[in-house]
Amino acid sequence: MKFSTIVPVLALAGSALAAPATTTTPAPTDVYIKTIQYNGSGCPISPPSASVVISDDKESFTVLFSSFVAQAGPGIARTENRKNCQLNIGLHIPSGFQVSIASVDFRGWAQLDSKVNGLQTSNYYFQGDHQTVSTQCPLSGPMTDDYEVSKQVTFGSLSWSPCGEDSNININTSIFVDNSKATKSSGLLTTDSVDGKVTQIYGFTWQKCGN
Repeated sequence: MKFSTIVPVLALAGSALAAPATTTTPAPTDVYIKTIQYNGSGCPISPPSASVVISDDKESFTVLFSSFVAQAGPGIARTENRKNCQLNIGLHIPSGFQVSIASVDFRGWAQLDSKVNGLQTSNYYFQGDHQTVSTQCPLSGPMTDDYEVSKQVTFGSLSWSPCGEDSNININTSIFVDNSKATKSSGLLTTDSVDGKVTQIYGFTWQKCGN
């Protein structure tokens, strides 16, 4: 079970943000993850089951889950149908810039019988911003395969960090398996047996304060 080719992550959400990197992208050393906190039925704290890695070019960060499994079927408790993970990521934002999330890549493993559906949802917002952004990855059975889906966030829907201030981004991710249309059938969204991770990649986009 191999992942398919990775889609390029960075997706600038509008021509207003498409200026050369030298004028709109902070130096790589100026942005970094300060703190990571998480909890939820899909990411227990002990043993550690989630991690966040920022890319070398500072254009994306990746969330890795090692225990994120939802399933449905005969003999499976309904509490197993949906799992969630709430992450709070503290970012250092360089002076004079704001950061947002312009794209999300979902990657994982799905095994769904006919008429069984799966759904992966991600909601995020920056602390102090009232704008919440939602992305979804629907899956329909029958399928037994890796999945990889890219979602781009429209420019008007972006949630921005405060100008030139360290900020926390909250990400609430859930996976759900629904077999209500075929109660004798089964479905599962889980980690990949080779890589051992469910992966989400969030593409950054930057703008200068006051734009």
